[in-house]
Formats: sequence, C-alpha cells, structure tokens
Amino acid sequence: MITSADDASLLFDRWRQDARLLKLRLWSASLFFDAMGAVADFNPESLELGGDSWRVTLPLTGATFSFSDPREVGVAPVRENEASRYEFGIAVELPNGDRLIIMELKVSAPNDGDLDLPA
Repeated sequence: MITSADDASLLFDRWRQDARLLKLRLWSASLFFDAMGAVADFNPESLELGGDSWRVTLPLTGATFSFSDPREVGVAPVRENEASRYEFGIAVELPNGDRLIIMELKVSAPNDGDLDLPA
C-alpha cells in the first residue's frame, strides 16, 4: 500500500525513539546490503540507519514509500512465517532506483538480544 512521506516519518520517528530492532535490505545497481540495525537519526531529507559496526545515511528527497503488513500476505504459509517474525514494514523507493526495505522485528524474535544498537 502506497503511503505518504508524513506517514513514513511517523514510523521512522517511532523506530528512532523506541530504538526498535529492524531488519534492513538495501538494493542498488552495484550493492545488496542485508543487516540488522536501528534508526539512528531521521529528518524529512535523510534517514540514518546503524548497527554494531556500520552506519549509512540515505537521502529521502523524492522517495516514495509503501507500507506492508505481513498479516495481509495472501499465501497462508508465507503469511504465518512472516507474521511470526515481523510486525510490519516499509519499502522506500529512492529516486536513483535504489530500494530499501525496513521490517520491524517482533520483540520476541530469536537472537535479537545479541546486538548492541546505536542509541
């Protein structure tokens, strides 16, 4: 479901304030980045994500956003698997063609306590 930049901002702010553990996937023409991390900083022009030993800042000007809820997946086994691991997510389509997928992990997700995330 397409969502507005304002709605996406509410999620980014919530994730930053609550230091939510996130599953992140970034696709670009020359890179695939897959990590666990958190929103380190956010403003309407950029989103900074970080983990134990990495940080990345993405420009949001001109980006489009799509919200997803794993409970809405049409295929039952996929829906059950995804809903057991993720609360919901957002896809960010950047103007240069890069795509960022952010999925909020369930609090009880396995191995999420082993990660020191930026405050």
